[in-house]
Amino acid sequence: MPVTYGAFSLITGAGGDPLAVEHPVASVIGGGVGFFSAADDHTASVRVEFWDGEPPEHPSGSETVTGAVDLAAPAVVLLAIDTGFSVEIPATFTGRAGVRVSCTGRDEAARLSHEEHELFFSDVEHWLVRIWPLD
Repeated sequence: MPVTYGAFSLITGAGGDPLAVEHPVASVIGGGVGFFSAADDHTASVRVEFWDGEPPEHPSGSETVTGAVDLAAPAVVLLAIDTGFSVEIPATFTGRAGVRVSCTGRDEAARLSHEEHELFFSDVEHWLVRIWPLD
């Protein structure tokens, strides 16, 4: 997933800008998830999983944010900022959903970006998004 300006988003079709509410890792609002990377311009690994029920906690050592969204469409869209890059991911259900976002590799991404001044590195930050029905 291309990360530009240190962010990207997952849109659920319910409206609202998930990047409008900044959080150190991610913001989860009704219309989706705003992801806030530890680095500016790079490519992150992102995995989106749909579960039948609440999934187990994420692995230790990851930074985690949990919240709820409204899945208003039969798909969610990962969307990069200003690049036009998007990926549509079919949703297995619609309605109110729990979301748990975790990320590993943030410290290394920050080091590469801010101390080494590297741009456009890949596969350092790893995001896992788990979505399950609440209704």
